[in-house]
Amino acid sequence: MYPHEYPGVLWYDQEELDAVAKVIKNKSPFRYYGVKCEKEVLQFEKEFGKYLGKTNINNEFQQNEIYVTAVNSGTGALEIALDALGVGSGDEVIVPGFMWISSISAIIRASAIPVLVDSDQTLGIDPNDLKEKISERTKVIMVIPMLGGVSKIGEIMEVVRKVNNSRLHNNLTKIFVLEDCAQSLGAHAFGIPGSSKINLPEGSYKLGTFGDIGTFSLQINKDITSGEGGMVVTRDGELHKKIDALHNAGYIKKEKNNINWYGDIPYGWGHGRRMSELQGAVARVQLNKLDNILDNIRKNYIYFEKIINDFGLKIRKKAYKYDSGDTGYYLCFHLPDHIDDEIAISLGRKIAKDLKLKGFNVWFLHDFEVHIYYNIEPLVKKYPLNDGSPWGDPRNAFHVQYDYDRGALPNLDHLLIRTIGINMPSKMSDDIRVKMKSDLLNTLNYFFKSNSY
Repeated sequence: MYPHEYPGVLWYDQEELDAVAKVIKNKSPFRYYGVKCEKEVLQFEKEFGKYLGKTNINNEFQQNEIYVTAVNSGTGALEIALDALGVGSGDEVIVPGFMWISSISAIIRASAIPVLVDSDQTLGIDPNDLKEKISERTKVIMVIPMLGGVSKIGEIMEVVRKVNNSRLHNNLTKIFVLEDCAQSLGAHAFGIPGSSKINLPEGSYKLGTFGDIGTFSLQINKDITSGEGGMVVTRDGELHKKIDALHNAGYIKKEKNNINWYGDIPYGWGHGRRMSELQGAVARVQLNKLDNILDNIRKNYIYFEKIINDFGLKIRKKAYKYDSGDTGYYLCFHLPDHIDDEIAISLGRKIAKDLKLKGFNVWFLHDFEVHIYYNIEPLVKKYPLNDGSPWGDPRNAFHVQYDYDRGALPNLDHLLIRTIGINMPSKMSDDIRVKMKSDLLNTLNYFFKSNSY
């Protein structure tokens, strides 16, 4: 068995143990108070904001202010984000068909209707299809860069800005952009942040800082992990106040007023999604290791990318030719286009099975469980919440025009039945790397040369 897909946890050492021990010794696992609270979560929020805010403008680094609210999970981060943006009945949220089920469930729990948008060769949102999917009911566009990749976020933001400028002239509400970056922490892209007015120069920014809100996850599969955990980030100070209130009890906490602990103005019903000091302590240590983790993953990605290229198979297209910004978390390569669809499905499954037997962490994306819209049965069959929403809400009667079964996104469907993704480990010896290369080439030679596909 080759190194598995838990990069962050594989880097656990004495530092994480010491950080957790300190919180336990102080008997202060709650973020706001305790016997001797060290405010690990607060420090993590500040450090994470500084990490995200480092921007490359014309080869010069600048520091932008990013507000961060740490929460207990990536799913919680999405639910808080949609609540903060005022999503509810009668609204549409545009979402790519390649995502994780939590992206969909957060929309459903907000009583809104998900609208699927097709993908381009990056496996992210196709900006051209996005233009076609925007309607007068569109409230949020959810951008989801998957498997360490980068969507064409610069082009997506330009589409949204043009639509919002038109809406402004017609006294209509703006469209918000929510970046779900659970699988792309540390990735960057080129463009101009902001869904309305342009107030920042074109440059290279971290994913999660282009839209109105960005969300992240610290679940165990992620590049850094505190077991569970998430972050909600924004450049908007007023929006941050709302997010911060919602993640707690619905009020802004008054740090210096022990009598009136909660603020005077409620921002809504709180989600109770606070990150614990134990999670915050581990997250701080992991954040300091992130660049090293990503450097190692990218090194292995480049090594195996060359092997696939030399073999003659195509790699998932990069959003940006000269500096992709990808984390390298998954190496995705494509089966030849000339292969018939049904044959491609059979071949993709056989290749993935063979590589799994050899110890690879690999997926044939067509079968990638509830990462794919048509594999999410509650979506396909429109399962309601207990109160019947969102499908039973009369304000959402327009949902009948939307189909979530396979075939709804033809370009993505075509890509998925021809794409295999191999997880790139963050820790790998030279001997293991050479063996993985040999095993990979043996599999590819068997299926493509011996069988003449």
